[in-house]
Amino acid sequence: MTGDEPQVRVAAIDDDTLIRDGLRVLVPGLDVVAACRDVAEFLAVRPRVEVVLLDLTLTGTATDPVLQGTDAVAALAADGWRVLVYTNERRRAVLVACLNAGARGVVHKAEPLPALAAAAADVAAGRIVITQALTGLAELAGRRGRLPDLSPRERDVLAGRARGESFRSIARRLFITEKTASGYMDQVKHKFAAYLREHSPADLERALGLEPSGLTDRHPRDALP
Repeated sequence: MTGDEPQVRVAAIDDDTLIRDGLRVLVPGLDVVAACRDVAEFLAVRPRVEVVLLDLTLTGTATDPVLQGTDAVAALAADGWRVLVYTNERRRAVLVACLNAGARGVVHKAEPLPALAAAAADVAAGRIVITQALTGLAELAGRRGRLPDLSPRERDVLAGRARGESFRSIARRLFITEKTASGYMDQVKHKFAAYLREHSPADLERALGLEPSGLTDRHPRDALP
């Protein structure tokens, strides 16, 4: 974001006080209008926001458990909220399950804070945000013919992004504009997300010929043919 764009109105659901309080100060691209400890508190407030930033692991007690993980994603998505998972979770099976449950994207807490603002803006605009690990899985699914109707250009852009290539570099290599390259990737993301809404993470494992838990235990590049 350049600083000229309007702030994205978000609510943060996180049991970490530092995250709840810090986002307001540290991420200029976000207008944090609510910060809640759990999903129940958020649903009681129901703030007017464009995006909900959700941590997957929320602290409860044995006598007072809280909704968390993919169950929290599913509950919020079913209620009509645009969910952007903001997490330390790196297991690909879990991240795939989040998109399967209705999340619009995933951002790791280790990523630079501007990446969170950019991802929130993308989700607010109706786009899908996926991590580098999921980009690798999308490429593998495309190679195995599990993502329908990927055009040659979509495959080229996906392959570049799966290897960490910038849109600028991809655009130069393919003789297209950066905006066009980004547009191709947006189309791939929507196809991947649509696939995951119709299939479980286990379905994806079987479709890609991976062993059970292979999405969790292997880096996507290790699985590429």
